[in-house]
Amino acid sequence: MAIVGIKESVRLKLELDGGMDGNRQIIKSKTYSRIKPDAEDEDLYEVAASLVGLQTLPLSKVKRLEEIHLLEE
Repeated sequence: MAIVGIKESVRLKLELDGGMDGNRQIIKSKTYSRIKPDAEDEDLYEVAASLVGLQTLPLSKVKRLEEIHLLEE
């Protein structure tokens, strides 16, 4: 039994450093959807770097979020 994964959707998530609240880190996020499933990681990172220039908060992390449909062959 072989299982095949088919990418259904990809999202780009920027996690921004919102500072500290006492001893707790505040993370704010922006998520961009409708990313092409075959987009390369390097291309997504370049887009994220461009988008960070438009933000007031510094970047903490760049994440690629994927939904994959698993099918039995």
